[in-house]
Amino acid sequence: MTHWHNDDPLDASHDTLVIDPVKMNIVNRIAEGSAVDGDLRFDGGLLLQGTLRGMGEITGRLVIWHTGQLQGRFKVLGDLYVLGHLGGVADDIDRDTLIECQGTAYVASTGVSTGTLLAARLRMYDGAVLQGPFKTLRPEQSVPVLQAARNS
Repeated sequence: MTHWHNDDPLDASHDTLVIDPVKMNIVNRIAEGSAVDGDLRFDGGLLLQGTLRGMGEITGRLVIWHTGQLQGRFKVLGDLYVLGHLGGVADDIDRDTLIECQGTAYVASTGVSTGTLLAARLRMYDGAVLQGPFKTLRPEQSVPVLQAARNS
């Protein structure tokens, strides 16, 4: 279980982000040191501690752990938690990464997003880095992330 706590005594909100993959019912995992590439689908969420590249869909929550990296075009049918890297690890914008999150995208204090992030809601914590573009999805909107990628 990971806790993120804002220790700034002047900040009355004292934001805390608690991540417990077991309590979150996440059933899939890509372990640290592992790399997976391809056109993929994960049902039951995903704990990403390694590297995932390609395209696909994640039904449930996606947690990008401190050691995790996600690159490519993915649709998340749930909430997204970024504690690691969404997109490339360089400071440049990763134009090849596009993530659509149907829920809330949480970017923790250790999280870095260099890719394009589309989400219904965004929650950033002190220290989070949002380098790439962000767009709020309206409830009736859905960007054809996978369809556009497959047609190109």
